[in-house]
Amino acid sequence: MSNTAQSHATELAQGFSLKLLAEGLGCLDMAGEDDLVVMGICDDSRHAKPGYAMLCLPRSRDAATAYAAAAAKQGATAIISVGVSVNTGLPNLHLKTMQQAGALLRRLFNTEQAGAHLYGVTGTDGKTSVAWMLREALSRLQDKPVWSTGTLGWMRSPEDIRDIGNTTPSLLTMHAMLTQACLDDVHSVVCEVSSHGIVQGRIAGLDFKTAIWTNMGHDHLQDHGGYDHYLAAKASFIQDCASAGGNVIANADHNDVRKHAPEYTCWYGHGLYRDDVDLAWEQELPGLLRLRSGDAEVVIEDIPLGDFHAENVACVALTLMTSQNIKLEELPALLAGITAPPGRMQDVVAGYGQVFIDYAHTPEALERCLNAARKLARQRLIVVFGCGGERDREKRPHMGEIASELADVVWITSDNQRGELPAVIASEIEFGMQQPYRAEVHLQLDRELAIAGAVESLGEGDVLIIAGKGHEAYMEVCGKRLPWSDAAVASHHLQIKHGLAVDEGAACA
Repeated sequence: MSNTAQSHATELAQGFSLKLLAEGLGCLDMAGEDDLVVMGICDDSRHAKPGYAMLCLPRSRDAATAYAAAAAKQGATAIISVGVSVNTGLPNLHLKTMQQAGALLRRLFNTEQAGAHLYGVTGTDGKTSVAWMLREALSRLQDKPVWSTGTLGWMRSPEDIRDIGNTTPSLLTMHAMLTQACLDDVHSVVCEVSSHGIVQGRIAGLDFKTAIWTNMGHDHLQDHGGYDHYLAAKASFIQDCASAGGNVIANADHNDVRKHAPEYTCWYGHGLYRDDVDLAWEQELPGLLRLRSGDAEVVIEDIPLGDFHAENVACVALTLMTSQNIKLEELPALLAGITAPPGRMQDVVAGYGQVFIDYAHTPEALERCLNAARKLARQRLIVVFGCGGERDREKRPHMGEIASELADVVWITSDNQRGELPAVIASEIEFGMQQPYRAEVHLQLDRELAIAGAVESLGEGDVLIIAGKGHEAYMEVCGKRLPWSDAAVASHHLQIKHGLAVDEGAACA
C-alpha cells in the first residue's frame, strides 16, 4: 500500500475480482470480462499502472472518458465509473452514487474492520485547531501515535505531515489511510470534514464514531448555492453519524447548530453557570480555562491564547469525556500545556507577544481573533488583512466593518487574489466600513509593504494581528502559487525594527 496519501493510488497485496467486489451494490452494469482481476486502484490517471482500475468520480463530468483513456494508455485494465459515462472499451463497473463507491471501497479495504476510532470535525472555523488538539490529547491518553487529516495535511506526527491536497482528501485516500492506520496499530484518527468533502462524497462508506460540530459561519457559500445549502451539508454529516449510533459533540452557542443538531447531542458552551450544556467553560485569564460539569469544576492551565482556543479546548475536553469516558478531574493532566496548530494566533517571535499571525479568513473568525487580541493590547490593536479573490464576495464588506469596529488601525491588503484585481477586492472590503472611519485605515495592496508598515508603526503596548493566511506557504495569483510566508515576512521586519533573534533562514516572498 502506498504511504503517500497524495498519490491517490493504492497497490494491493493481492488482486481483487471486480465482479465479486460489486455483488449486491446495485450497479447499472458490469460490462466486460466477468472474472477480471485488478491489482490496484487509482483516482488520478497520472498514477495508473498496468493492471490497475481507474476510479472516475462525478466531479470529472465530461472529462471522465478522457481521464479513463489516459489511464488506459498507462496500463489500466478496468474502469470504475461513479455517476458519469465512460466509454473506453475497457471493462467498466458503473456505480450510480458515491454511497455505492464508498460501500465498494469498504469491501476492498475492509474499512469496517480497521478498528480505529474515527473522529470527524466539521464547522466553519476551528476544525484545524480542534483536530490538532484532539490528536495531541489522544496521543497523551493512549501513549501511542494518533493520526489526523485536514488543512495542514495527513499528520502521522508533528514531524511527519504529508500533503493531501484538500482539507478532506479523496474517497480513495480516506479508505486507504484508515486501512494503513490499522496496519500501523493506530487506534484513533481525527479527520477535518469540510463542506466540500461532505457534498462530494469523499467520506462515503466511512464509519465515524464521533462527530464534532464547532460552529456555523460564512465560507465557501458560492460553491454551495448559499448559506442554507452550506448549513444543510454540515448538518447532514452530523445527522448521519448520529443515525449510525455515533457520538455527537456540538457548540451550544450557535443557534443554527442548536437547531440542526440531533436530539442526543452532547453540548459545550461559554459561561460557567448554565444548565443547558454538558460542559461549560470560562476563560478568566489568558492561558487559563475553567471547566464545569454539574457541580464539579476543574482548571486547565497553560492553554493557547485567545477565547476561541479556550472554546476549542473545551470542545476537546467534552469529546474525551464522551468518547473515552474520561472524568472531569482527569482533564487537567491531559490538557495542560496543549498546543495550537501553526498559524492560529501564532506568536511570530515566541514569547515576544506583540505580533501574531492567524488564519482568520471569515467574518466570524476575524471577529473572534480581534476580540482575543484586544485583551492582550495595552495600547493600540492593529490588523493587516485582505480577502481572497473569486471567493465569497459578500463577506468582504462584513470583514471590513468588523476590522474598523474592533481595531484601532487597519491595513487593507492583498490575500490570494487569484484572478481578481486586488483593488476591486479592497474596495469591497472598504465599502463595509462606516464613514467617517472609526479606525485609522491604510490601503497598501502589496502585502509585504503592508506588513512592513504595520510592524514599523508598532509602539509599546501595541498588538498586531496579520490575518487571513496563517500557516499557508504560498500566495495564489492568476493560477499560480507563489512562495509566501506571513510569519517569515513579519519576522524579517521585526528584526529590522528591533534586532530580534529570529530565524534568518525563513524565506520571505
